[in-house]
Amino acid sequence: MKTYLCDTMDVKYILVVIIIITFIVNIVSLFYLNSQIASLSSSYNTLVNNYNTLRTYYQNLNSNYTTLYSSYSNLVNSYNSLSSQYAKLSSEYNTLMAKYDNLTAKYNTLSQNYTILSGQLALTMGTMTVQSFYIYLAQVNTQGMESLLVGPLASYFEITSPPGNGTIIASPANSSDALPLIGSKLSQFFNYLSVKTEVKELVITPLENYVLGEGLVSFNDQYANGTIVTNYALITVVAQEINLSTWQVVYVKINNALTQSQYNTLVTLFNLIQALESKNIGQLQSILVGPYQSYVYIARGPCAGNYSGLDVPNVFIDTIISKDVSSLQFELYYFNITPLNPTTSLVDMYGVLKITLSNGSTYTSYTDLRTTVELEPNGVPQVVALNIINDLTQQQVVSALPK
Repeated sequence: MKTYLCDTMDVKYILVVIIIITFIVNIVSLFYLNSQIASLSSSYNTLVNNYNTLRTYYQNLNSNYTTLYSSYSNLVNSYNSLSSQYAKLSSEYNTLMAKYDNLTAKYNTLSQNYTILSGQLALTMGTMTVQSFYIYLAQVNTQGMESLLVGPLASYFEITSPPGNGTIIASPANSSDALPLIGSKLSQFFNYLSVKTEVKELVITPLENYVLGEGLVSFNDQYANGTIVTNYALITVVAQEINLSTWQVVYVKINNALTQSQYNTLVTLFNLIQALESKNIGQLQSILVGPYQSYVYIARGPCAGNYSGLDVPNVFIDTIISKDVSSLQFELYYFNITPLNPTTSLVDMYGVLKITLSNGSTYTSYTDLRTTVELEPNGVPQVVALNIINDLTQQQVVSALPK
């Protein structure tokens, strides 16, 4: 019994200890659980806050996305519209560009034609001014000739021999004195009972901003007693451009010391040019072949060389001109005559020589037809030297011209 009681007491103690331990464990567990619950609650609250923040972000982002998508849709529509407009504009641009190119080409052509036409008009006005001087000359209209010298440029006027011989330089500063003096000189030159003027040959050459005229003129002058004499002159006139429609004669030289034989010499040389151009063999022989031995010199080209004696009629005339040359043209710019003695003269005729051979070859060159002409015993001029100096430059020819 005693042993049973002891055992019972031990069990009670053990139970108490177990209860106490269990209680302590429960207390500890309770505190632990409370701690976990508090931590979990805090985490939950944090999570809720984060969730709410994220939801707010999501809502904002969704709103921004919606706005962006709307803007994107508008942009796409605008792009499509702009692309359509661009395609239309590009097509219109290409059409307009083609029209512009076409118009530009027409403008350039028109501008070139205008420049050419303006230049031609200006030179035509200059040519008409020079022609007017010779017309007034033929009419013995001294006031008309004098009026062409009026202008802002200085003018050179010369008559080489009596009557009226002298040199006058007129300028805007002295025009009130110089121009009446020129008129007086012209009046002296034409101081006859009657004057009949014949312009035998007239060469007018437009050269950039000036025009050159060269006239071979004869005058049948009648004195008061009824006597009629024939006088000859080589008259050079230069007109210079002031503006498009206005030209002024700035140079006049009346070389009235020309003799009848010199006059006939120049007429013969114009006939020579015509005979060369028309391939008039008979006239060429009559001018180049005579009592004096003659020669022909050609400076350049397939026919270059010296031809003298019988080679003049046989080779130069009957072969080169008659057969080898298909066509020949000499555009005369200017001519002058230099007497060497009473029966011999040297003549230079400057211009452009154009030759086409029978094989089709063409040659164009600035040329001086330099001739020596001697009077035959019967007074007929014979060309004893024909120098075809066809190797000149434009500058060499232009520099020989009066300005």
